[in-house]
Amino acid sequence: MADNVNKLLILEPDAAVVELVGKVAKETGYAVASTASAATFAQLLDSFQPSLVIMGPNPSDTDGVELLTALATRASTAKVLLLGHVDARVNAAAQELRASRGLATPETLEKPLAAAELATKLSGLLHRSAELDVNDLRRGIASGEFLPYYQPKVALVDGGWIVDGVEALARWQHPSCGLVTPARFIPLAERSGLIADLTSTMLNAALRQVSVWQEQDLDLTCAVNLPPSLITDLSFPDRVAALLAETGVDGRQLVLEVTETATIQNPTAAMAILTRLRVKRIGLALDDFGTGYSSLTQLFEMPFSELKIDKSLVMNLASSREASTMIASLIELGHNLGLKICAEGVENRASLDLLAKIGCDRCQGYYISRPIPASEVADFAARWNEENGVQPVKSRPQAAG
Repeated sequence: MADNVNKLLILEPDAAVVELVGKVAKETGYAVASTASAATFAQLLDSFQPSLVIMGPNPSDTDGVELLTALATRASTAKVLLLGHVDARVNAAAQELRASRGLATPETLEKPLAAAELATKLSGLLHRSAELDVNDLRRGIASGEFLPYYQPKVALVDGGWIVDGVEALARWQHPSCGLVTPARFIPLAERSGLIADLTSTMLNAALRQVSVWQEQDLDLTCAVNLPPSLITDLSFPDRVAALLAETGVDGRQLVLEVTETATIQNPTAAMAILTRLRVKRIGLALDDFGTGYSSLTQLFEMPFSELKIDKSLVMNLASSREASTMIASLIELGHNLGLKICAEGVENRASLDLLAKIGCDRCQGYYISRPIPASEVADFAARWNEENGVQPVKSRPQAAG
């Protein structure tokens, strides 16, 4: 594989901040190096040659002006993100160095850092070393370069949160671009008509992985995103049933996540397909609920078993009374309709505790875990359950409904 052109250098004394930024950056596609020392920082500028630098504006053994000068004197083309408040002196120096030495204008990241927002920011700063096209995408699917990463979900059991499932999220292990995240290839797959092939690849890999976990006595539900094109494909339910039979996975361990916009494009066909899937005991989740397009009629007209509250609401839970009230109301409404409720975008313990108090069934988000390779899931589940004092459920979990 070619060297990763996206390299992040972190200068920050707070180990917790370094761990968070490093994990998110690696998931986004960066190689990562870090240091708490300005002297080591200067050495790494030469040896590591970062494409992006994240640093506090005033480290303990130097100051932000000297650090920016070190970048400028090396004619570094690295983009710069400053953590926290930037004082006027550092800002003025940055403007001067930008004009005289061509230094990239630093941007700022406010503390406390939110993992989802950080991921969005880092993704936007990725160096696009190659433009992906349809032929490359088709080749990547045929060559087996796409693989699922799994974001763990936790369920509320006897007052505690236990790992009971995952969501499979596509990643492209590109031979020249490194690990490519969905923002770069999902729109291309949808435009080119290859999204069905990509989804089939993910579904196949995910169910085979669930089967492997079963053999390891790890029973988890697995959610896979279902694109609009497959909601009108009459052969899709039978293909899923055949794959479940082939892998020995119970239909209740699979959850297909559907956005509302997908169902309203052709509601008659969608109803037929989704009903056939539910007859096969496959879970169906209405995804991204609360994004502004949501219609309550979807909750009782379509055969959903689960409602996923969008992260745009959940991320404001701990700080917004309005968000808290709305989420509590959605949970009550969903329960009255016989739906399980999953909250996305859980970024901190306070939100997780609040969601427990108002009776949310499941949660996922960066506070719990970022998406991780399949090889890390079993260890993560054991560690989470032990740290939270909850014993895993040995019986096979069931999808909502």
